[in-house]
Amino acid sequence: MRKAILFILFLTLQTVLFAQEERVYVPFVEEGKVWYCGYSHPGSCFPQTFEDPKGDGIDCVFTMCGDTQINDKVYKKVYCQFEDYYGDNEQHYYCAVREDAYRVYMIEDGATEEKLLYDFSSPEESLILTYNNQKFARTDGEHLFYFLPGQMEYDFCLFSGDEIDYVNAPGCWVDGVGDPLGNPFAFEFCIHLYDQPKFGVRIMTRTCIKGDKYIFMMDWMAQPVSIDKETHIDNSFKDSPLYDLQGRQLKSLPNKGVYIQNGKKVVVK
Repeated sequence: MRKAILFILFLTLQTVLFAQEERVYVPFVEEGKVWYCGYSHPGSCFPQTFEDPKGDGIDCVFTMCGDTQINDKVYKKVYCQFEDYYGDNEQHYYCAVREDAYRVYMIEDGATEEKLLYDFSSPEESLILTYNNQKFARTDGEHLFYFLPGQMEYDFCLFSGDEIDYVNAPGCWVDGVGDPLGNPFAFEFCIHLYDQPKFGVRIMTRTCIKGDKYIFMMDWMAQPVSIDKETHIDNSFKDSPLYDLQGRQLKSLPNKGVYIQNGKKVVVK
């Protein structure tokens, strides 16, 4: 009897210790973090820099700097620099964000209502979320080879009926970064694939940097494998159609960039 009680106490202690074990997590809201973003420049070549290591071009910069208090809650302020949109090179206040229990909340400029922007909780399971009265599924997290310790990538898919529609995956999320394939401070991951982005053009995150350290690089989305353009990366998917990020079917494998096949994003270096 005594041994049984001791065994139960041991199991209880193990359960408590496991519950108290902190998740290795890359937070989204951090002072001084900068997102360097750009849109597609076919045929163009820009200088390679620390912020833009591949020379794809930086058009839009989001900077998280300073605190503000709204409705008795403390938020970080986000500023945006985008000459093509604002008509100047100044930093413009864009939104306020806060993070609580792995969930990111945002109040857009000119608004008073707080909205859930990202939910990075429970990476071991899929979540069903509602945006604009439409249900979406955030899949369980996947740690890619080049990611920071604990950093996860999640597919963001339409949820129709009682099933996750993996083919219609308008976006993805990355811990600490948000949506790298669209405006990270908008809801472009859940708009219809043919809707107009907020800035009138779809931007992507080239890098996300805090201080002198990378939080994210677009190349990190690629797994460390070589792509054979003749036979393709995986023979099981060889005959599956290819799509660009706007949902348009591609006629051939692109030489460079991101495409979607079989509901998964592939980055070609």
